[in-house]
Amino acid sequence: MRRFPTQQPGTATGRARTSGRKTCRWLSGLLAATLLLPAGGVAAASPATGLGTADRVEVTVPARVATAARTSRLTGGVQERQLRKGETFWLYGQLTVGGSPASGRAVVAQKKRLNESAWRTVGSDTTNSSGRYRIRIRAGAVYQYRAIYRGSSTAQASWTPRIGVGLTTADRTMTSRARQMGVALGRPTSGTRQVTRSVVSRSYEHGILVKVNRSGRVRTWWVHGGILREYRERRGAQGALGAPLMDPSCGLARGGCVQRFEGGVLYTNADGDEASTGLTGVRGEVVAAARSQVGYTVRHTPGNGARYDWHSKYNAWARTNAPWCGLFQSWFFKASGHRTLVPQSTTWTAYRDTVRRTRPTGSTPRPGALAFVSYVASGEASHVMFVVQVDGSRIKVIHGNTWGGGTLPAGRRGVVEQWVPESQVLYYAYPAY
Repeated sequence: MRRFPTQQPGTATGRARTSGRKTCRWLSGLLAATLLLPAGGVAAASPATGLGTADRVEVTVPARVATAARTSRLTGGVQERQLRKGETFWLYGQLTVGGSPASGRAVVAQKKRLNESAWRTVGSDTTNSSGRYRIRIRAGAVYQYRAIYRGSSTAQASWTPRIGVGLTTADRTMTSRARQMGVALGRPTSGTRQVTRSVVSRSYEHGILVKVNRSGRVRTWWVHGGILREYRERRGAQGALGAPLMDPSCGLARGGCVQRFEGGVLYTNADGDEASTGLTGVRGEVVAAARSQVGYTVRHTPGNGARYDWHSKYNAWARTNAPWCGLFQSWFFKASGHRTLVPQSTTWTAYRDTVRRTRPTGSTPRPGALAFVSYVASGEASHVMFVVQVDGSRIKVIHGNTWGGGTLPAGRRGVVEQWVPESQVLYYAYPAY
């Protein structure tokens, strides 16, 4: 496992020079396919408002696609319909085909606001031997949710009516949070522990609950898995990260999880990559995911024309053998759960032009900006870096497909975090965090 220290804004950790001989042309990652309803459209049941008080909602709807395949039936429910923003909940149910439980079938969860027409995919699961699924979701606003089984050559498609989930600002005690999470949290394995004057924690079979009392408002958050391991190594709520601000967002690329804390963001994934940052919010989530890749290298053999050894893991992810500086950006934005913040294009020129057309640009460096530079005679942008810190006339960047101005061994290119002169940047583009 590679470990990288938290970088607080304004703290310089080193200097390096960028290479003047690298050019990046790339193919974007695959766009996530948009799931569409079958020809029958939305189920006839009227949508839930998301403002009810029932502890559990269970709904069913038969498929209405006229084919020779067997009829499927999908149920869906949530344990609680009034959540605090940032809390985890599960959309769960069962799929049957021809009246029997259907195992090994993909079920997808989607959400939309009441005034929206388009649905967005938020998670998926594969049914178990009993045909049951559980899809993990982190509450962010008042949404309607539904589950969809898309069908196959032997089974018709089916989907649930809309299930409304609303938000509340009421206090959340540790007892009520444990009840809301149920078996996903498991049984307690310790008593409560006073961590700081305003923070109390308790261990369970599947993580810890951290109750935070700030200005008379009580919230209880879940920390678990790789995030919990790294959080403990950083002294938990007593360390620089402080208390959590919400549950982790998991199920990301490469089994990734990202969680916000009062003092920054922590990211881990199933590959053993992890990093933290003192930046907060969405920008902090993106920076932490990018920083987790620093130190990754790949063999590079120059001098054979247009064909190089571009076989990085980002190439494998996107299924292309193209140069990968922008491809790396696509990867870590998606890995943090924010793939839509950067455009997806099939060539470097299309990427560069799409950014210029769809994103604000300017000459002011700021953390989270895309920094375009030129290493070609024409003076056009040929490489892109990601700004994580600004200090006067220099910027700290994370970028891929670079030899880091000679900081990497000969014959290697990789992901580097380094200081570069701000003067070499042609322009900046600003994602809408």
